[in-house]
Amino acid sequence: MDASPGPNAETIGRVIAERAFQLVYQPIVHLDTGAVAGVEALCRFADGRAPDRWFDECEGAGLAVDLDLAIIETALADVSELPTGYLSLNLSPSTLLDGRLLGVVRASDAPADRLVLELTEHARVSNYGMARRTLDALRREGVQLAVDDAGAGYATFRHVLRLRPDIIKMDQSITQHINEDPARMALAAAVVIFAGEIGAVVIAEGVETEGELAGLQRAGISRAQGFALGRPQTLPLVLPSHQHIAAPRRADNAVPELSPSVHYDDSMVTTAHALLSPVCGIDLALDLLRKKTANGEDECAALIGSAQRQVRLVGTTLQDMMRGVAPAALMALDDVS
Repeated sequence: MDASPGPNAETIGRVIAERAFQLVYQPIVHLDTGAVAGVEALCRFADGRAPDRWFDECEGAGLAVDLDLAIIETALADVSELPTGYLSLNLSPSTLLDGRLLGVVRASDAPADRLVLELTEHARVSNYGMARRTLDALRREGVQLAVDDAGAGYATFRHVLRLRPDIIKMDQSITQHINEDPARMALAAAVVIFAGEIGAVVIAEGVETEGELAGLQRAGISRAQGFALGRPQTLPLVLPSHQHIAAPRRADNAVPELSPSVHYDDSMVTTAHALLSPVCGIDLALDLLRKKTANGEDECAALIGSAQRQVRLVGTTLQDMMRGVAPAALMALDDVS
């Protein structure tokens, strides 16, 4: 662990004034399709110290807002060079409460509906009422809110309950080894269900392996970021290809073909997503029950297995609807008629 002394207030002020930092951008990916949903702007400093330490020290020196605003201004100037999708910008709660934030966003040429403000945990939100008023003003212009590190502690869920974000970023402590740990899988599914209830999207952070990608999809999570999907990089971005992200498969391993003649409107996609979360939760519960009844209780295990196959069929159909694919169930009905 780096125990070297941090920069003093004068050094921090010079870094801010001279923009002596570098921005890198990490892709956020749709797991079902491999398409890039957006990018998160991340800051790197010349001395190589961890960004979290810099931000903590800036907070202690009373300069966190100035650094945040400098980073946001720099990132907003890069929007025209970024891929289609949104730009996620980190800011501390103290920046959210600063009146200059709204002016910086409005002064930019970046379309407001391409911006996501990602609230970090560098300090407490001291005034939720004022924070909500600022967010309401930004949201009226199209800006969205994300809450970072969900699942890492009580304070984060307090943010979620009070701020009602558009995006919940699930902490990497849940993502890591999710494919090997039923408890992590169940917690992730619960976050997805909760997000569906408040109309938010879940993004998993810190995904590093193919197994974790598969586990996240099974838990009902449709977006993620991490080294397995793309590393942070400077401009110009070279977006990696993600053909290795498999589309959800049915029990018979058949992958449905795209049908240009079938169209699902936004209301149907929203309904499908809302239904998918509890379906995934039911599937996980059935899987845990099946494992517990595997020692001789054949009849019960058979019933659970049958129910699980039906749940997975419904889940696959809903995923197909969300991806604009002709669901197998509807195609079968068309064949009958």
